[in-house]
Amino acid sequence: MLDEDEYMAEPAKFSDNPEFEEYVDQLMANLFEMNGHLSTLKQFIATLERNREHGNVKSKMVANIDKRSVYHIDETTKLLKIVNTLVHKINAIEETALGRGQLISRDKLIRDVKYSVQEFQDARKEFTNTSKAMNEQAKVALAQEEETRNTAGSNANGAVLEQQQQQQQQQVVIEREAINNEEFAYQQNLIQQRDQEISYIESGVTELNEIFRDLGTIVQQQGHLVDNIESNIYSVANDAQSGARELTKAMRYQRGSNKRCLMILAVVSLLLVMFILVALS
Repeated sequence: MLDEDEYMAEPAKFSDNPEFEEYVDQLMANLFEMNGHLSTLKQFIATLERNREHGNVKSKMVANIDKRSVYHIDETTKLLKIVNTLVHKINAIEETALGRGQLISRDKLIRDVKYSVQEFQDARKEFTNTSKAMNEQAKVALAQEEETRNTAGSNANGAVLEQQQQQQQQQVVIEREAINNEEFAYQQNLIQQRDQEISYIESGVTELNEIFRDLGTIVQQQGHLVDNIESNIYSVANDAQSGARELTKAMRYQRGSNKRCLMILAVVSLLLVMFILVALS
């Protein structure tokens, strides 16, 4: 026999399907976090695109946003894999173990996941295209810079044979070239890093597409099930309405029958009273 404490604790454990509810809670939490990273990523992409349009592709600010964008892509990808695993766990639960409300909720949640994956696909593609365009601009600018440096270097070498004043000016040019060399190396490294990031992101496209197709199949399966449920709900609703109409008719008929019975009873009573009066006379 359960003691009082055990008896009081028992109702708290009750649930239609605790496994389903646990998976749903985990999926919603991870999906919320994933959408947060995705929202930030889209903002960064818009900022990168604006800078690209203005030709600002070499600043450290742009390079920092570029790296942070890659970070959010990585985090979103990790969360997406977790979400996809939870979707399969939820989908594996037998339909008979879930109520109608849970089945409809499952379908809506999986559709939300698919929508987020579609947004992530689009964002990755947009980031890749923007990064490629920025790199092309940076490479052109770097080639122009290199050509300018080579021209300046040739002029500086010809100035060695001139007067002392020109030699002093040459020293200033050489000092500026030292700074340019450092910036030149930085821009070369930035272009290489961006190329590596693009290759890294493109390498995950196949896996992401597979997840999206897989979710599409699940959504299609769940959609048929939910359509059947909704059809049954509408059928039950129609049956209930028909039953209500029949009940109303029956009640009206019953009220009419009661009135007729009362009238007959009144007539019989009146005749009985008249008969008694005649008999007494």
